[in-house]
Amino acid sequence: MNASAVRLLIWREALHFDRFEDLPCVLCRKPTPMRSHADEAVHKVCAEQWNHTHPAAARYRAGARDLGTRRFHDDAPTPSKQTNVRHLPQRPAPEAQTLQLPSPERKTA
Repeated sequence: MNASAVRLLIWREALHFDRFEDLPCVLCRKPTPMRSHADEAVHKVCAEQWNHTHPAAARYRAGARDLGTRRFHDDAPTPSKQTNVRHLPQRPAPEAQTLQLPSPERKTA
């Protein structure tokens, strides 16, 4: 990854959005309905920029994955959905058959 690229946060959980009240962002002071995991009012883009400018900040990890800084980090990964796949037996391919259509009847005058 490019060292100058800003790493985007993954905030999918509903806890990041307060539909009742906009509060001033702790970083830019403009109103936002967004909330961090610590319930700080913050725009997602402001949090991403803060993480980018504070690379030495304490990290938040889930297993071996780095999810960002402790202050602003991704949602924890969810386990993959388990599905039971039924494998059907292989059927032999049908034999090729020629299609015989009735010849059109011509009307005579």
